[in-house]
Amino acid sequence: MAVRFEMVSGVERVDPEVWNRLSRSAAPMMEWEYLYCLERSGVLTPERGFVPRHIMAYEDGRIMAIAPLYERTRPWVEFGDGGLLRFLGELTGYPYYVGLMATVPLTPVPAYQFLYDAEHDPVKVYKVVGEYVDFVCETRGFATCRIYYFGDSAPGLHEVLLRRGFVGLRSDYCLWRNKGYATFEDFLMDFRSPRRHKIRREMRDIEAEGIRLTMVRGDDAPQDFFDIMHELYILTWKKYMGEEVRPFLNGRFFHMLGRLFRHRLLFSVAWKGRHLLALALFYHKGDHLYGRYWGSYDQVPFLHFAVCYYQPIRYAIAQGIRVLDPGFGGEHKTFRGFESTLVQHYIKFYGDEETRTAHSILGRYGGPPEEVGGRFVR
Repeated sequence: MAVRFEMVSGVERVDPEVWNRLSRSAAPMMEWEYLYCLERSGVLTPERGFVPRHIMAYEDGRIMAIAPLYERTRPWVEFGDGGLLRFLGELTGYPYYVGLMATVPLTPVPAYQFLYDAEHDPVKVYKVVGEYVDFVCETRGFATCRIYYFGDSAPGLHEVLLRRGFVGLRSDYCLWRNKGYATFEDFLMDFRSPRRHKIRREMRDIEAEGIRLTMVRGDDAPQDFFDIMHELYILTWKKYMGEEVRPFLNGRFFHMLGRLFRHRLLFSVAWKGRHLLALALFYHKGDHLYGRYWGSYDQVPFLHFAVCYYQPIRYAIAQGIRVLDPGFGGEHKTFRGFESTLVQHYIKFYGDEETRTAHSILGRYGGPPEEVGGRFVR
């Protein structure tokens, strides 16, 4: 039976129950509610270079798969290629950034995947979706299709994409993995003595400041946590990005999380007396915990590590959570129990001349075009 395709201009055009049935085993950021919050809050707009182009695939009249995609018209706010598209554009003058992007928008964690019914062969899904993606890009004159931070549960995807002409890129990422620890002290025993004592000293210094750490489930969180999280997000943004760059997220996004997505949320909270000092927001599903945003009203040494790493690790051990994803960036993670791993990204170029030029440059600077590693990635 032939596969029929439909492209929709937003998740609101898809039945949430259908979408979430296909995303049952996916990361929480692939669920309907999360993408709806991004799209309806004004975070993802054509003015900011995001146009939803979600692909629906049907077989025998039933939904077979969904590929969440966004048409991109700007080279900024893309994680995964390490500046490759901007580099190619500056070198050649060709707008390689115009095309389709498959990723969790503004969320650089290895969680993206095509969504499909469990009864379907994933390799078949990758093949038919890949064929239609090529059709869309070629008929619309797009320069590229890029897939960033694909999740680790995609058997056969790598081979399918390389055969379709995608270039493979790799970058480093950090994850904490639960090795069957019974207590936080068991986790500390994995470290050499100097590092173990340093972490204990950091935790003692936090306690000496009169700071108390707790974890609060989203369903139990007061509504003002979402206002505070937005306020702290802005403070952190301005500290590292300055006043000139517009923040990715807005207050409406955090309000919508509180209304639609709190069942997936977890807050790590630092209290000083009755005063809320710091917050970190996590997304939780199954045996994975994803760290997203953090901020503090006061600059307290080691507070970031305690709120974003140590307390969530303690919680993960107690709850039997297998993986803690702390989010993008931060070399200090490897000194605090997080292990470096490789994540995969893919880019395909369209247009004969443009493809030859891009592959020639990649071969010159980074290696063979079908598997470029390290050179262009963060």
